Amino acid sequence: MTEDYEEKLEAAEDELCRDIQMKLPDCLWQLDYVNRYRAGKFNEDFAALETGEKFLFGVIEIPFTEEDGSFTWGVWAEVDAGDHDAYVRDFQTEAAEGRVIAGRLANDIPGMPEAFGANVELTLHAGRRPEIRVLEGDLGIQQARGMSLAEHEALDRELFGDDDEEDEAEA
Repeated sequence: MTEDYEEKLEAAEDELCRDIQMKLPDCLWQLDYVNRYRAGKFNEDFAALETGEKFLFGVIEIPFTEEDGSFTWGVWAEVDAGDHDAYVRDFQTEAAEGRVIAGRLANDIPGMPEAFGANVELTLHAGRRPEIRVLEGDLGIQQARGMSLAEHEALDRELFGDDDEEDEAEA
């Protein structure tokens, strides 16, 4: 590794976002305040629509390929009503630990246009949020192979814009 590369990596580690959390499944997020209230009930871990759809919040970890750590997407997955209700019942107990359930990604992921609706596998835990493994598409491929520094920088620009543009606007 060159000294220049190491400095770039250290600067990137200090400046790049490592975690994005989706507040709600997209079907709820796109509603206005009152219609969101009417559509169902939700908190930070569970969502249930009046129409019967059920969702769990979990974490997709994308390991970095050129440094320690990972990028984390906090996302919602639509799951079977029975699986949802069992997890609500067993939430934060050992009965939930290690249970694996199927779902479909319920959020758009920037830079991954086919991610919404992708098949996922959730591994439930007693003391932390479910781990989500994406089973298909570019997001699944990236999760399996990892995220390069260049991909991380590109994602950061897509999410937050280019810092050079902000610096020029402030001048």
